[in-house]
Amino acid sequence: IPLGHDPDKGRNLPLDLVRQRLGPLFADERLRKYAHNADFDLLVLAEHGIPVAGLAFDTMIAAFLLDPGRSNLGLKQLAWERLGVEMAPISSLIGKGEIAMAQVPVSRVAPYAGADVDMTLRLVEPLRKELAEKQLVRLYEQVELPLIPVLIEMERHGVALDVAFLKSMSQELAQRMGDLEERIYQTAGHPFNLNSTKQLAQVLFVELGLPAPKRTQTGFSTDASVMEELRGTHPIVDHLTEYRQLSKIKSTYLDALPALVNRRTGRLHTSYNQTGAVTGRLSSSNPNLQNIPIRTEVGREVRQAFIAPPGCWLLEADYSQIELRILAHVSGDPELQAAFWRDEDIHASTAATILGVSLTEVTPEMRRLAKSINFGIVYGMSDFGLSQRTGLSQEEAARFIRNYFAKYPHVQDYLEGTKSKARRDGWVETLLGRRRYFPELQSSSRANMGLKRAAE
Repeated sequence: IPLGHDPDKGRNLPLDLVRQRLGPLFADERLRKYAHNADFDLLVLAEHGIPVAGLAFDTMIAAFLLDPGRSNLGLKQLAWERLGVEMAPISSLIGKGEIAMAQVPVSRVAPYAGADVDMTLRLVEPLRKELAEKQLVRLYEQVELPLIPVLIEMERHGVALDVAFLKSMSQELAQRMGDLEERIYQTAGHPFNLNSTKQLAQVLFVELGLPAPKRTQTGFSTDASVMEELRGTHPIVDHLTEYRQLSKIKSTYLDALPALVNRRTGRLHTSYNQTGAVTGRLSSSNPNLQNIPIRTEVGREVRQAFIAPPGCWLLEADYSQIELRILAHVSGDPELQAAFWRDEDIHASTAATILGVSLTEVTPEMRRLAKSINFGIVYGMSDFGLSQRTGLSQEEAARFIRNYFAKYPHVQDYLEGTKSKARRDGWVETLLGRRRYFPELQSSSRANMGLKRAAE
């Protein structure tokens, strides 16, 4: 608890006293609270029965908005950069993690914690000023700050997991992996360590004579891209690929997730990170619940383990063609906007235009082609990329892209204008002003010329 701006005047209070005396102050929304990484602090307080309202500033979130590409958002780094203050590292108290903070005498912890609070308070005004200068206040106050208590509630609530289902599935996959292992050994003619790159390369490229697509400094590569390239050339490749897929699912999800279930709540709790991606997208960690497999049948089975308690439902909601709706808005293209206002199937409409047929003549294959173009162009797909994805010749792909831009000329203007802005200013921004910086586009170094050409 800071008194003024002097860390030596900080006070370390027992938790019970904080709950009794300061609890009402923490809960009073009229009293402004400042924090660095408020998600962590408020989550800890909430877990101890101390709800916090009135969060007015989070210095870590502010620093992230100002420079989303930076890797270190720590309080000590910010204090040094912006205030010229060198703070004592946490290693001065706990070393490299040899002891827990609870084991450190209060007489040493109190000044350390007081300095953290003091520096957080000192950082507020300079960060607030820069947010205003870069016109990021609206994004900060209307999106990022209100999101913090929402994420805390999500983290505290967690998600129910059917542990019995995962254990049963793990046993089933272990059996399948055992069967595949035997087939691999029979095909190779002898057993070997499937997890040894050296031994596997010896079997594939020396004993079986398969072509080696890629080499490393230490020998032949057997990574996923190599196995994909070799798929269909020999039965052992397909067996190995399936074995690896099952092994990854088993170790990453079936065996790991049950061990992470909180014993007190009986639920799985992740951390949602507002500063995990330069685009502003939320990320999930410990564990990553945004990366549950979906592309394979076995992977999709894992998702059945995420369940709702009795009387509740899990609801999945998605926007229809959200990227294209945003594109219609930001580009201002009247034809693209009109297609949505008419509630047309945008992919069928695009197919009809670029292929020169009526809407009633559009086949599912034509629609799939138009869908590839609609989404691909938004993310800068070239005629070569479109030909690779669709099987068209590069000439045909180029013609379809030209037809697309002829139908939606404002889309092309928007895309070209965005690239020009990135080259000129070194950054682009979202509708709410979130910036993505590209300093390499303004660099004159030879190594960055390829990036510049790509942006052109």
